[in-house]
Amino acid sequence: MKIGRRIAFYYMWVTLGITGALVVVFYFYTSRYIDNVYYSYLAEKALVTAGKHWERDEVNAQDYALIQKRYNELLPTTREVIFNADSTGFHSDSLRHYLTEAQVGRLKMREPVRFRHGQQLGVALFYPDNEGNFILLIFAENDYGQQVRQQVSWLMLLLLLVAVVVTYIAGKVYSDRILAPLQKILKKLKRITGNDLRVRFRPTGNGDELDDLTRSLNGMLDRVDAALSAEKSFVSNASHELNNPVTAIQGECEIMLMRSRTPEEYVAALERISTESRRLGDLTKALLMLSRQNRQNTMEAVSLTEWLVRQCGENPRLILTVDPGGDTFPVVADPYLLGVALGNIIENACKYSQGNVAINLGRENGQTVVEVLDSGIGIPKDEIGQVFQSFYRARNSREYRGHGIGLNLSANILSSYGAVMEIVSEEGEYTRVRVRFVRE
Repeated sequence: MKIGRRIAFYYMWVTLGITGALVVVFYFYTSRYIDNVYYSYLAEKALVTAGKHWERDEVNAQDYALIQKRYNELLPTTREVIFNADSTGFHSDSLRHYLTEAQVGRLKMREPVRFRHGQQLGVALFYPDNEGNFILLIFAENDYGQQVRQQVSWLMLLLLLVAVVVTYIAGKVYSDRILAPLQKILKKLKRITGNDLRVRFRPTGNGDELDDLTRSLNGMLDRVDAALSAEKSFVSNASHELNNPVTAIQGECEIMLMRSRTPEEYVAALERISTESRRLGDLTKALLMLSRQNRQNTMEAVSLTEWLVRQCGENPRLILTVDPGGDTFPVVADPYLLGVALGNIIENACKYSQGNVAINLGRENGQTVVEVLDSGIGIPKDEIGQVFQSFYRARNSREYRGHGIGLNLSANILSSYGAVMEIVSEEGEYTRVRVRFVRE
C-alpha cells in the first residue's frame, strides 16, 4: 500500500475512533435526557391521577373538571396501580414486583421513586389524603422517546459515515499534496542513469524534511558525479598510459619480424622491449596500489620517528630532524600504505633534486607534522593545484621517469588517515611538502 493511502487510512481510523466515542457519549446523554423528560411527565401524570381519585371531595366542580381534562390529555396510554399504604401496601408482594427494597425504602420516606418495569418507565408516589395514605404507581412505554432515539441513532450513524468518508478523501488529497514533491523526486530518480548524473532536485522552500531530503540527494549526486567523472578520467588516462608501452612492445616486435636482423639489432630490440616491459610493470603496480588504498586495511599505531629513521638510514641524502622530547609521534594507520604515501613524497624529493633532502618531524598546535624539503626543479605556480590529479605531470618534469600517480595516491591514503598534504614550491629553487595529521 502506498504512503498516501496509508496516511489517509490512518487519519480515517483516528477520526472513526474519536467520532465514534463522541457519538456513543452523545447517544447515552441524549437517551438519559429523554428518559428524564419522560419521568417528569410520569410524575406530573401521577399527581394528576392522585387528584382525580382523591381530590374530588376537596375541590369545586370547575377545578375537578380541569383535573379530569388534564388526566385525559396527559399520557393517555399510561397504566396505574394503587396500593393502600395503611394496610399491607409497603409489604405487598405485588409492590415488590415493581420496586426493589431500596426503592420501597425511599418510598416509605415519602420520596418519589423512578423505576423500570421491563420496557416501561414508571414513577411511584406516596400520597397522603383525608381518606388514608396511598401508593400510586404510574408506568408506560416511552414510544415517542424510542422514536427519538432511533432517529438520533440513524442521524449519528450517517454523520459518522460522512465524517469517515470526508476524512479519508481529505486525507488522501492532503497526503497526495504533501507527497507531490516526493513523487517528482521519484520520477527524476528513475531518469538517472550511469551515463547522465546531471539531474538535480529543486527544493520546495518549505524548510521541511523534504527540503532536507532534496539537499541530501543533490549532495549525494554531486559526490557520485564527481567520483564517476574521476573514475572515467582515471580509466581513460590509465588506458592511455598502459597503451603506450604495449604499443611500443608490439611495434618493436613487428619491426624485428619483418626481416632477418643481426645479433646486435636483436639485442638492442630486446633491451627496448625490456625497458617498456619494466615501465608496464611499474605502471601496473602503481595502479594496483591506487586501487588497494580504497579497501579496508589493518590499522595499528605506527611510530613516525622509527619509520623515518629507517628510511634515512637507507639513503644518505636524507637528513632527518626530530623535535626533542622523546615523542615517537604515533599515528594510527595501515603500516604498509602509510609507508607508500610518505615514501612517494620522499622519492619525488630525491628524484627531482640533486642535493640533500631535509625531513623535519615535530608538532604544531598539537598536530604531528612531517615536512620534506628539497632544492630541486620545483613546480610551476600555475600547476601546483593540479599535481594531485591522476597521471598529471608538471611540464618541467617530462624528462624524468614517472607516471603521475604518486602524489595522487599519497594524498588519497593520507586523507583517509585524517592527514592533510600541503605543497609550497618555487620553480627552479625548492619544493616543500608538509603533511599535517589532524586526527591521530
